[in-house]
Amino acid sequence: MHPFLALALLATAPPAPAWLAGDWEPYSNAFIGLGMLRIAPGRLSWKECHDVPYEVLSVAGDSVTLALADDSRCLLGGAPPARIDSVRLTLRPNRCDLGVTLYATPAARANNVPDAEGLYGKPACPSGPVSHAAANLSTTPR
Repeated sequence: MHPFLALALLATAPPAPAWLAGDWEPYSNAFIGLGMLRIAPGRLSWKECHDVPYEVLSVAGDSVTLALADDSRCLLGGAPPARIDSVRLTLRPNRCDLGVTLYATPAARANNVPDAEGLYGKPACPSGPVSHAAANLSTTPR
């Protein structure tokens, strides 16, 4: 890609909202194995993927969709494991819980066919992980 075209595309990407940054811990059983999700401007860390660049694809209200770098090592379970292509993060009304939806391909994201869904939360929030919420919102990778 031509450097000027890449710069123009980056300039049109929406910024990530401030609430997205920080550490998020898994509440859902399906994501316990992935551990803490750490999001910084332009980068995220999660299990075996450390400091992976991402691009903000869209921001709609309290929902953000991120595309991970093509060379990321962020994997979903399964045989064989699928690479995580993109992540949709939706802040819940309590401002502490984060719905996390994972997509293995751009086509899955475009058709809203998630490969895994679950719930994360801010460690310092007073609500903390609510066991019934985690049980109700826990799904296994598909």
